[in-house]
Amino acid sequence: MCDDIYRSAISPEMWETLPGRLAAVAGGGSWALQLVRPGTPWRSAVHGVGFDPDLLALYPDRYAAQNPWLSGLMRMPALQLIRDSQILDPEELLQSEFYADFLRPQGDIHRACGMVLLRGECGGLIASCNYAPRHAESIGAAAGRILAMVGPHLRRAFELTQLFERNIICASARIMDGTAGPHACLALDSRSRLVACDTRGEALLSAGKALRLGRDRRLRFLDDAANAALDAGLGLGGHAGHGFVVPDGPAGRMLARLAPLPRPRAIAPIEIALAPERAVAALILTTPSRGGGMADEDLQALFDLTPAESMVLRQLCAGLSTSEVAALRGVSQNTVRNQICSLFDKTGTRRQAELVALVARLGT
Repeated sequence: MCDDIYRSAISPEMWETLPGRLAAVAGGGSWALQLVRPGTPWRSAVHGVGFDPDLLALYPDRYAAQNPWLSGLMRMPALQLIRDSQILDPEELLQSEFYADFLRPQGDIHRACGMVLLRGECGGLIASCNYAPRHAESIGAAAGRILAMVGPHLRRAFELTQLFERNIICASARIMDGTAGPHACLALDSRSRLVACDTRGEALLSAGKALRLGRDRRLRFLDDAANAALDAGLGLGGHAGHGFVVPDGPAGRMLARLAPLPRPRAIAPIEIALAPERAVAALILTTPSRGGGMADEDLQALFDLTPAESMVLRQLCAGLSTSEVAALRGVSQNTVRNQICSLFDKTGTRRQAELVALVARLGT
């Protein structure tokens, strides 16, 4: 059982099977992992087995707020096994809406044991088991022993999941150090806090001419427009769709682009608990090639263009029409129109005039 728990640290999707494995060891019961959000009324994200699927689907938005068990449990120290009889008046529970609407229809599963595994920015992560009174000596007793034994391991597995993801990002940053090109890579969470960066990123932060770290490790540009573009892109999970320009000193500039970072999916309680420290996007900063204008490779890096798209962009900026671009390249006008549509999508523009004006502002 403990081996399976620690495998969840390497493969976060394995958290999905955890309640079912706990139920199998205990011989039954309705098991759940839930993240209880801060504030009142209670809100939660839950994943469980042994519950009615329709009622469980309504639990986060309806029944969590009615659950008297949460109020007492959330006041208890982490990793302490708590039984319902320690914090609930049985008569009050049996007269509650939560009992009538959620527990009784599922076989009178109003007995429970559980523990707070950890507390964090997003709330408390709880593991629990519900069972009927007639199963108190069998499933109830076994569930208590199991939670007391595996609770510390569940907490450590979650901490290792966080560490494992952070180490992957740091290893990727070290790989970036070995690549050629004037690029810096910084991995950021949804609040623009730095998770990892390569040596070029460290050099930019040390120089402090274009970007700095705040006390909470939040990355901030010295330019307000660049900060607005960064925050908007991170709000979309790094799927910003186009790049932006960052002033670098009195006369310099850098090209910035966000790329979303893939990650394994876990069940909702784990996903939400991981979110505050999870890198969601890589910020790629490129120093433009020196010379009379922005090089094709800079345009391609800034907007994620193909060589053919950057060529079309150049020709449009030179004043050529769609038919002239098609004739010059020896392709159909439909091909050019499709490439122009792709340029609109990648640069966040809607018309050729906007596209040309955007490139002009970049100094090409």
